[in-house]
Amino acid sequence: MIKNIIFDIGGVMFDDSTQNISNILNIDASELCKKVYGKSFVDCVLGNQEVSNYIETFKNDSDYEAIKYILSKDNLHISYPLMQDNFDYISRLKDKGYDLYILSNIAKESHEYVKRTIDVDKIFKGGIYSYQEKLLKPDKKIYELIVDRYHLNKNETMFFDDKQKNVDAACEFGIKGVLFRTIEDVENNLK
Repeated sequence: MIKNIIFDIGGVMFDDSTQNISNILNIDASELCKKVYGKSFVDCVLGNQEVSNYIETFKNDSDYEAIKYILSKDNLHISYPLMQDNFDYISRLKDKGYDLYILSNIAKESHEYVKRTIDVDKIFKGGIYSYQEKLLKPDKKIYELIVDRYHLNKNETMFFDDKQKNVDAACEFGIKGVLFRTIEDVENNLK
């Protein structure tokens, strides 16, 4: 029986899609997003670099203004908006008796915005954030950390993430991982 549910943030509760950025900038932002969220952004997600400093590495780039706009902490409510219906559904799971947790590859600035937007401590019993722990999904150590820190029984725990490699890693570790595309994926797997 599932008692614990772990959720990713981006792509599950907050819209981190390329399509969202394309709509904001009124362009096809797929190449821009590859540039911005490429390998060098990992330093922000691991907590090794502030996003504001990362933005400045693009100062001489022709896309600098667009990059600054989408990464600026003042614009995260536009470039990384709350998916209200998803969040409302997830919040109701607590009322149904599930213990909810977060496991996210996230930069400090994005996490601070998330905490300003939703009452994380009221809904979730805990969370593991990559920038604090210097660990990234799909590294096995991050799954071990959440299970150990919150004393979770793997057989009673389900994990939802929008990236298949993270779901696969959770499954290999012994947690039931489910690829999240829509909230129906949560509904159907909790039946």
